[in-house]
Amino acid sequence: MAKSVKLTDAECKRRALLAADWFVNTQFVQRRPQWDANHGRVIYNYHMPTGQTVLGLSWSQGRAIMCLLAGWQLTGRSKYLDAAVRCGDYLRYALQQMDRRHGVSFGSLREEVPTSRFSYPRDGIEGAFGLLMLHAATGEADYLERCELFADWYLTNAYVAKERWVRGRVGFDDDEDFVRFSYIQGGGSPFFWHLYGLTGKAKYQRMVRVLGDGMLERFIDEQSGAIVSGPPVAARSKEAMMRHHAMLLNGRPVVFNDDGSSIALTCAHAATGKPTSKYLDAALRYGDWLIDACPRPIERFVADSMQSVFLTELTAVTGQARYAGFARGLMAGQVRLQVEAPGKPDRHGGYRGEDEPAEAYVKGSTGKEFLTTRTTAYSTLALFRLHGGVHGPSYSALGLKTLRKG
Repeated sequence: MAKSVKLTDAECKRRALLAADWFVNTQFVQRRPQWDANHGRVIYNYHMPTGQTVLGLSWSQGRAIMCLLAGWQLTGRSKYLDAAVRCGDYLRYALQQMDRRHGVSFGSLREEVPTSRFSYPRDGIEGAFGLLMLHAATGEADYLERCELFADWYLTNAYVAKERWVRGRVGFDDDEDFVRFSYIQGGGSPFFWHLYGLTGKAKYQRMVRVLGDGMLERFIDEQSGAIVSGPPVAARSKEAMMRHHAMLLNGRPVVFNDDGSSIALTCAHAATGKPTSKYLDAALRYGDWLIDACPRPIERFVADSMQSVFLTELTAVTGQARYAGFARGLMAGQVRLQVEAPGKPDRHGGYRGEDEPAEAYVKGSTGKEFLTTRTTAYSTLALFRLHGGVHGPSYSALGLKTLRKG
């Protein structure tokens, strides 16, 4: 096994900016006189041996914006802000549904392309959070208005009040729902928390508490403190959750990539305005489980980086250094997945690792042959936070005011 990298603050910064550059260099940008409706899109995954590319969707754009704005925040280099704005333009003008005649879709972010007839709320809210960050960074009012349109769509069409949880899918022509009780919906909490901070509207703050309570009631294992997958409603939903989120541990689907749902706990804690809360207690138990009991190594490329994002969040919230210290150790191994190939901008700085079935993309391929936004974004955000020079609101209850206006 290869040795871990010595991950100093300077090395965290170098590697994080290298990955931000990968987003800049691989973003689709139209060059006149050639027109391209994919202008502003980033990569979902890229198969290095063949060059086959799958373009990103709503969440891919949102996560790329998080990384790009962190690079801009740290360096002031306009190339990062410019690329983030292009990502946002694809969200605003290609994916956001603005036809008021169709209430079930008005304000939503279409899932994959401008003709998609459905939205996964967890994916859409990631894109909406990207727009929220662009508003914080630039002060442009249109971003915030669109965030509120999305939030109102979410509260009306995605949130199921009688269950106090969120649908996994909203179809614009049907009512199919494959992942109704998924813990991943907790990952939408930072969007509502920071939208509340920008607008002061209580309905957004209430949603933060709803998501925090839902995590406690449905998805936190009382005995261990780990996050567990809720009851699947169909075989298809179980298969999807096991792909890149959870693994069976002692017969239970235990979550190793929580997809940001753990941050629902720190956001709900912040919403209480108190020094201690049941949400913080649960967050600390989960952090302790990650350090003391989580079995390793984990057969998920993205797991260590997402866990590192949460552990650095715990240190930021509590001041307890052990959580970020453990995250630094995890990332010292994780960065071995980063490709360094100067002169090859299609891969230089990106992270290997497709946790979804590789065969679905290229026959005979393996996950390690792909560069992915999922693994690259989580790894990059963890490195920015470990470096200490950047603590924006990405997957955090903190940091909104640190984004400067251009």
